[in-house]
Amino acid sequence: MCNSWIYGAVVLALVGFTGAIQVQTEPVGQVTVAEGQKNVNLLCLVEEPIDFCIVKVPGAPAPFAASDKLPAPVEGVRFYGLGWSKGSCGITIDTIKPSHDGPFECTVSVNGQTYKGQININISVAPPEPPKIELASNVESSNGEFEFGKKVILKCTSRDGWPSAKLSWYLDGVRLTDDLGAEFVEISNRRATVQQIYRRAIAVEDNKKQLTCRAEHPAYEGGFMETSLPIKLKKVYTNEKQEVKKEALSAPVKPKSPQLIVSSAVEQQKGSFKEGSELVVQCVSRDGNPPAGFLWFVNDQLIYEGLSAPFVSRNIRGNTVQQTLKYPLKASDNGKTLICKARHPEGSEETRLPIRTF
Repeated sequence: MCNSWIYGAVVLALVGFTGAIQVQTEPVGQVTVAEGQKNVNLLCLVEEPIDFCIVKVPGAPAPFAASDKLPAPVEGVRFYGLGWSKGSCGITIDTIKPSHDGPFECTVSVNGQTYKGQININISVAPPEPPKIELASNVESSNGEFEFGKKVILKCTSRDGWPSAKLSWYLDGVRLTDDLGAEFVEISNRRATVQQIYRRAIAVEDNKKQLTCRAEHPAYEGGFMETSLPIKLKKVYTNEKQEVKKEALSAPVKPKSPQLIVSSAVEQQKGSFKEGSELVVQCVSRDGNPPAGFLWFVNDQLIYEGLSAPFVSRNIRGNTVQQTLKYPLKASDNGKTLICKARHPEGSEETRLPIRTF
């Protein structure tokens, strides 16, 4: 009876000892690093010799053994630590890339039992520039004043942030939900630029109010930044005849062929778009005089829904026109062609985008 009790106590002690093994990590739990940061060490430790250690690295295609006896099969990753005999298993990432964002995991084996540790790699966010509001050049505004009843077309832009900012519009603190165009996102080198167009017919009660564009982003202090445009009316009521202003005449210039740009926020797979999602495409016509107008088609079917107001800007080379289309993709759209046709007095041109779905 006594021997049985002693045997049972020894077994419990051994089980308790085996279960007490914990994987310690350095850094503990998570690490925040900047894109491009060099020589980032990730280490797993136990208090006993390790039989083997398998690590899973974000961005690597498969887990692999991390050992001083074996080369890492992933470019830019090296073994780090004192070796398995010292209960040590880790890696060094030579240069942090966007793909390294995620959980680093280690699985260590001690006396036939496996234990896991994890370090979450967070790649630090980049704050975008403060948002900017731009008035379309085909909107009449003298000294920042607008005529009652005229429609204004505004574009808010948030540049070079990561991840992309979220835009919203307010009029004297009241959020606006109508007459907003689609958010158009362009990503380059892990920096996102977001644009959104807003149009409004100026009413008498809008006089002296503030139209505000807010960009929300986790890297901003307080979570957001704003830019505002004061609304001032030239004359609320008048019986006077307004002087008709004529634009200076210049020779007509045919714009360049229109460009079709798919928003990088649209889910794609090898040039195909996800069925049931919303395709967001921008058509751009540059350097024309006068500005070109757009017609959109799917095959031969003219599109009326989902179009934002054209946004026109002007420089010394001519007029640039942008228009965004939001188009819900259906199974029947597979194999069709989206067409943006730029019409101009000097001739029309079109650009085509084949639609393939998955």
